[in-house]
Amino acid sequence: MRIKRIFSGILVLIIMLHSSIAFANLAEEQKKLQNVNQEIKRVENQLKTVQNQKNALLKELQNLNNQLNDAENKLNKVENDIAVTRQELDRLSKELAQAQKDMEDRDDLFKQRLRSMYKNSGYGYLEVLLNAEDFSDFVSRLYLVSKVASFDISVLEEMKEYRDLVQQKKDEVKQKEIRMLSLKNDLLNKKQEVQAITASRNSTLNKVKSQEQMYEEMLDELEKTSKQITQTILKLQTKSGFVGGTFVWPVPGYTRITSDFGYRIHPIYKTKKFHSGIDIGVPWGKKIVAAGVGTVLYADTYGGYGKTVMIDHGGGIVTLYAHNSSLNVKAGDQVKAGQTIALSGSTGLSTGPHLHFEVRKNGEVVDPKPWVGR
Repeated sequence: MRIKRIFSGILVLIIMLHSSIAFANLAEEQKKLQNVNQEIKRVENQLKTVQNQKNALLKELQNLNNQLNDAENKLNKVENDIAVTRQELDRLSKELAQAQKDMEDRDDLFKQRLRSMYKNSGYGYLEVLLNAEDFSDFVSRLYLVSKVASFDISVLEEMKEYRDLVQQKKDEVKQKEIRMLSLKNDLLNKKQEVQAITASRNSTLNKVKSQEQMYEEMLDELEKTSKQITQTILKLQTKSGFVGGTFVWPVPGYTRITSDFGYRIHPIYKTKKFHSGIDIGVPWGKKIVAAGVGTVLYADTYGGYGKTVMIDHGGGIVTLYAHNSSLNVKAGDQVKAGQTIALSGSTGLSTGPHLHFEVRKNGEVVDPKPWVGR
């Protein structure tokens, strides 16, 4: 009888020792999970920073590209204007040369006539006047001579004015060409400046993209580690049978499912990812309740899940409640179905206030809807 008592005592001691070891291991794994999730949060913040930098650089590069296109369009227009102006300069140069030639030809003709009159009469205009037979003839000759001379002089003056006008136009067009060449140089300098800035920004963008990839890879590894630790915690959870009974809806008064269980386009990463639970639309600060009786396995920040509660319902069944604004329980607490465990929020990777609700069976996620009668 005494031996039986001693054996029973040893058995109880062994069970207590095993329980304490299991509890110590569970606490250790929960601490590891907490540390990993803190690191996940740090890396997520760094990832957000480089993504913001990337978006700012992409926006700036788009603006620089618009500036380059604008400079290129202006350069093309100036090049066309310069080509047209040079054609006009060539035309005016030819016109000026022709006007100069016409004036010289007219001047030569005038001089030839004077020489011819001089040779024929010896004195030119004066001889014509002196050979008048009487005063009336003199007046007539004077009138004719003055008309011829005036006509010759007026033609020469008109031709000179036309030549000067062509020269003036040519000078104006030449000045226009000089201004356009100056504008072209300014545009070329602006284009080269924008190209240099663009090259610099592209170099920075490549570095930022490398950082983004590095942080994404780090985040993937940390999330894998987090899942592994979670699996270890689930293995260390109580081995008793399922004690949860019939689950209740975790958000009293709010029943709209905004994102279902299964594959979807991630609202932040914009890539196809598996959604391991259901999202329930709920305003900020509303009550989140335990779906069933159980023990709180985890109550802290959990990576992209934000402030999270995990409840062990026995039999390998665990429920998870994520993105809360605050938590009302801690690891080790015993909870009842319908008991408030948190307040709704949008912590972690979230686009707005809602509850992300999961059911895990032996560590694997399952569709939560059948568990809550949906």
